[in-house]
Amino acid sequence: MADYKFYVGIDPGHGGSDPGAVGYIKECIANLTTALACRKYLLANGVGVVMSRMLNINNSLNACCKLFNKKKVALAVSIHKNAGGGDGFEAYHSIHGGKGKTLAKNVEAEVKKLGQNSRGIKTRKNDDGTNTDYYGFIRMTDMPAVILEGCFVDNKKDVKDFDTKAEQQALGYAYARGILK
Repeated sequence: MADYKFYVGIDPGHGGSDPGAVGYIKECIANLTTALACRKYLLANGVGVVMSRMLNINNSLNACCKLFNKKKVALAVSIHKNAGGGDGFEAYHSIHGGKGKTLAKNVEAEVKKLGQNSRGIKTRKNDDGTNTDYYGFIRMTDMPAVILEGCFVDNKKDVKDFDTKAEQQALGYAYARGILK
């Protein structure tokens, strides 16, 4: 790795044989476009980046989390799109709050500037009585981590602002501005 004082781990969710959600756009491709734009913006602003993938290839959650932990990134971001008929952006952070919650709020503010509505900053707790985070990405990383859901790929109105490469890149730049805050 080059010599940066601060590194961010970026995971473009899904990939390869796992397309993620499919609707008016394919999630894995849109996630990668958004993630690469986020990477470009961060690097241009002096922040190092560790990517879990740079191509449309399979990407296991375990390998991703191990990579970010090994590289000791300061923050970890998993980029996704949503499905299920809703609309808007949402971010998940640890049930324990902290820097991950701050990161989620900062990214949310930047996404709202693009005109995207927000479904909120959320947490999800395991229902097994362990007082742990539900999402493996958040639970298995050693640093503050968030999952960012940019839009709903199966909602024609919601995806219309994110269905081109330029729009997906703009979302990545917004994520980067939130990270930089």
